[in-house]
Amino acid sequence: MGGKQIEIRWCEDNNNPNDAVKCARAATRDGTVAVVGSNSQFSQPLTEVLAAAKVPCVGSVGATAAESKCAVCYRFDAGAQLIFGGLAPQMKADGVKSVSMIRRDIAIAAETSKSASTAARASGLDVKEDIKIGASTTDLAPAVATLEASGADGGMLLVPNEAALAFIKAAGQAGYKGPLGAVDSQIQTGLADLGPAAPQLRVVSAQPPVTAVKEYPGLARYAKELDAEKASGDSAAGIRNSTSLRAWLSVHVAAQVAAKVTGKLTATSMNDFFGTATNIDLFGILPTWTPSAKGTVKGFERLSNAQVFFLRVENGQFVLAPGAMHGLDLNTRRPLT
Repeated sequence: MGGKQIEIRWCEDNNNPNDAVKCARAATRDGTVAVVGSNSQFSQPLTEVLAAAKVPCVGSVGATAAESKCAVCYRFDAGAQLIFGGLAPQMKADGVKSVSMIRRDIAIAAETSKSASTAARASGLDVKEDIKIGASTTDLAPAVATLEASGADGGMLLVPNEAALAFIKAAGQAGYKGPLGAVDSQIQTGLADLGPAAPQLRVVSAQPPVTAVKEYPGLARYAKELDAEKASGDSAAGIRNSTSLRAWLSVHVAAQVAAKVTGKLTATSMNDFFGTATNIDLFGILPTWTPSAKGTVKGFERLSNAQVFFLRVENGQFVLAPGAMHGLDLNTRRPLT
């Protein structure tokens, strides 16, 4: 790229915090000029290691406070934390007037619910009682019944992936008809088996669904490049979701910046050029991005390109929500149409 040979390596954290840190430490020692598309549930310690060594982290999932504060983290979308802010506007736009937060019965989940409830009220929703699920609870029928009896028009799922999928299935089995709000990453592994509650889902994502090629033609390039990679023998390239799309965009972002570096390509020179880069091309999937631009969401000022997309589930896949409004710019509060 631009006369520079770029090698892509990967490191598996094996769902283990120690291995995640090992991956980060390896990146600080082996001449890595940037970590791209990181997607680890242990992103906080991973990010802290990279930040201390000043290794750029491009397009991480954005699930922790550490990533929001990290000076060498370059995030071109809303990330996992901020997109929760799109749930209430989507449900409000869909005619919902009141919601309950569905969460684990633990202290940290109560704090998450408090933040989500504040955002919901700011969007004009009435917030009913929290629906609390015990950490070891497997029978979610009582929780569904509590939601039904709460008087809320719908619920927002603030639980981990497996619990979210289990609640949706329990809601379908119980015949629950209210809308359920979720983030795409919570449920994308179980899309084909959601059951009768799938039409009730109101889903938000930091990227448009990979099915929206007509509305976002840049997705055709993403599909073409991954098809070629899969044909070469990489079976993982067959995975098509927002996590895969973010990783793909991250590689292209890093490549565009690397192409502009004069002299030796290092983590330091990458950071320097991220500081001055403007209008990085995201192929129309997201707006062009200037890393140094500032957003307006308190605590997330470095996320100048924060958009949230409204999705539905149809035939086991995500599609854009129907209607004129299919998302929201979280900085300007303007609808995406």
